[in-house]
Amino acid sequence: GINAEYGGCTVNMEKLAPLLVGAHAGSAIVAGHYAGLWATMHQHAGRKWSIPDLCEAAGCKERWVREWVGVLASAGVLTLEEGMIVSCDSDVAAALLPTSELLHFFTSLEFTMDKEPQIGACFKKNGPLGVGYSDYPNFQDWMAGWSHCRNENQNFPEGYMKMVGGGVHEALERGITVLEPGCGRGRHVMAVAQRYPNSNFTSFDIDEEAIELNKVDAERQGIQNIVFTTGDFCNLKPEWANNFDYVMIFDCMHDLPQPAVAMKGLKGVLKENGVVTMLDIDTSSDMVTQTKNPISAVLYNISLHHCMSVSLSSGGEGLGACWGVELAQQMLGEAGWQEGEVRVIRGQIPNHAVYVMTKGNGLK
Repeated sequence: GINAEYGGCTVNMEKLAPLLVGAHAGSAIVAGHYAGLWATMHQHAGRKWSIPDLCEAAGCKERWVREWVGVLASAGVLTLEEGMIVSCDSDVAAALLPTSELLHFFTSLEFTMDKEPQIGACFKKNGPLGVGYSDYPNFQDWMAGWSHCRNENQNFPEGYMKMVGGGVHEALERGITVLEPGCGRGRHVMAVAQRYPNSNFTSFDIDEEAIELNKVDAERQGIQNIVFTTGDFCNLKPEWANNFDYVMIFDCMHDLPQPAVAMKGLKGVLKENGVVTMLDIDTSSDMVTQTKNPISAVLYNISLHHCMSVSLSSGGEGLGACWGVELAQQMLGEAGWQEGEVRVIRGQIPNHAVYVMTKGNGLK
């Protein structure tokens, strides 16, 4: 094994060294993204670079790039040969482009690593309940970017609406009323509204700043079939009762303080016949089972630093991103959705499951 002396103890570093290296390499990967280095390497796939040539192509300073290469060549992400010649496997560069979901998992480090003292304090019995939304000013933009990448790769929105079935695509084409809770920066609803101009959309979020920005974005894009408003998913407006044909939810249920309350409210806002779709993280509720997949560390850590934290900060349940399909199905049942009214689609969208709930005859 690889042994080292730390704190007066001999430590086997076979487990810890890769984690330490990976943490620092991840930070450098994000820096390379903002410097445009991955895009440059991708444009010239397979090329072996001198550092001055790479700097010239990317418009970067040589001293900064040389140190960056040192980090990632040590970690095995880049290859550095005699004569200071650097190269990158073409699949690695492609996986770290701005359009890649993997890149967005790396950039999540931006809103996790700077919160450690605050998050650590929340662990203590006399510490804060959690770190709240206001402490994550960049989260909405990060989430919007991740959603955009996923949607581009999944032919959203038409591909998504056809996948969920239940007559949703056809009904949107004809023209229906749609509610989107927890819209964030509005990337989903604006895409859907543009594709289905015959339908009318109401989209809300608790984040007032995001709603105001969405209004500006929609006006700039000439989208006229969306009403953006502030609202609380756990306390739906009375005037929305029996008012919508379709409710679409994207990646927000597990962040809510009272998700059970939100689930119970869904049937109430639907008309006699309607459909709800809920996109959420696809995990097992059994942590022992889920942690056998190493990439789950990313999901649990984003949850630790944001999803669970923001829910707990407002006195909520703190479901977390990895609440799992089993618990989601149980909670939907407790909220009044019968077994025959719920379908779960797995394996169609990376890292996500889609729950399709049908009231009455649905939208067919």
